[in-house]
Amino acid sequence: MKKKSQPHISIIVLNWNGKEDTLECLASLQAVTYPSFDVIVADNGSTDDSVGVIRKAYPDIHILENGANLGFAEGNNRAMLYALDHGAGAVVILNNDTIVDPNFLQAFNDAYASLPDAGILGATIYYYDQPDVIWAAGANWDFKNHRQNFVCLGLRESSLPDTKPYEVEFVLGCALFVHKELINRIGGMDPLFFLNCEENDWCRRARKNGYKIYSVPDAKIWHKISSSFGGQSPLWKYFITRNQLLWAKRHLSMKEYYYVLTKFIKEFFPLLSISKETGEISLKTIYWGINTWHRQFFNRFYQPYYLALLYGLFHYFSGTYGDCPPKLKARLTHKTN
Repeated sequence: MKKKSQPHISIIVLNWNGKEDTLECLASLQAVTYPSFDVIVADNGSTDDSVGVIRKAYPDIHILENGANLGFAEGNNRAMLYALDHGAGAVVILNNDTIVDPNFLQAFNDAYASLPDAGILGATIYYYDQPDVIWAAGANWDFKNHRQNFVCLGLRESSLPDTKPYEVEFVLGCALFVHKELINRIGGMDPLFFLNCEENDWCRRARKNGYKIYSVPDAKIWHKISSSFGGQSPLWKYFITRNQLLWAKRHLSMKEYYYVLTKFIKEFFPLLSISKETGEISLKTIYWGINTWHRQFFNRFYQPYYLALLYGLFHYFSGTYGDCPPKLKARLTHKTN
């Protein structure tokens, strides 16, 4: 199928109680040079007057009010369907806590037009507060250490694998390009993930359907890392535990899935270590070791990080997906009802 050289592109910015970040992102989009695009703000039921503030600042931008926090996957899915129904030939999903290079949309389109097997394209993502340092330029699964590795993490532009688009296993959801052909064929992101790992699943599904995933060096953005989580918080740990296991079960071999599962289980359960530099191990040493392990183990039930890990495991095995339950979220974020 021949690809149009300049399709109309809809940029989707998902907002949830993040009006300051969203306004800065929208301001950067005003300088985009691509000749045919529009911006859709998908609001996930914000309670901070985001809709009113954004509409006043940018009256020409369409705001799609989802009415509730549908998560990253479903919030963007609804906006993608709206965009395709209103003439978009491709969409770009863009985190609201980013700013963009004016050429990023043209770079995405040029890359897609030049790659007949392209499915999903990702940006080169720089740190917002270190604008010459890369956070991620695509990602690959590290089978040795059972984790996702970001390409060029902490490095500069000169370290990129190529100056032209290059193949990776995944691209990150904070800035990715998808043509309507792929959406019509494999659908959008899976809402089960709600938040985290949904783009990894999407990329794997695309690859299983014969597409390739590329990172585009000239599509540059700057990202305020983990604004929605406040860093690698307990809430982040809950989602990454539950969702990475779901992803691994779907897309990895049974052996690799087992390694991912045991990695999380071992992280929660402290190792029992009883040792003595010299001489025989006494009953006193054994008692001290068991008592220390006992206190360490039970204390983890009161530590938000390990509580998040435990519930992530439990909800994975019980098939509990979607948002983190409100009472658990309050415990993980130190809030009260």
